[in-house]
Amino acid sequence: MKNRFEAMPNPSCRFEIWDNETGEPVVHHDRLLTFASAKSAARIADFLNGSSSHRRRAGAAEWRVAARDVGWGG
Repeated sequence: MKNRFEAMPNPSCRFEIWDNETGEPVVHHDRLLTFASAKSAARIADFLNGSSSHRRRAGAAEWRVAARDVGWGG
């Protein structure tokens, strides 16, 4: 099952939180949720997904984001 929220690289070399349900980036209080590092974005995405083991899953999400950013995975 795919998570609703994912950390995705964007064209401005930052990482945004993407909502897979709406197909749009997440906006909170009129601000786009973007982060300078994949690790920070992955932690927030994991938190939004409500994971009880967020530290372990955030690490895995960080690797997925990094791999996608350099074209290693999908």
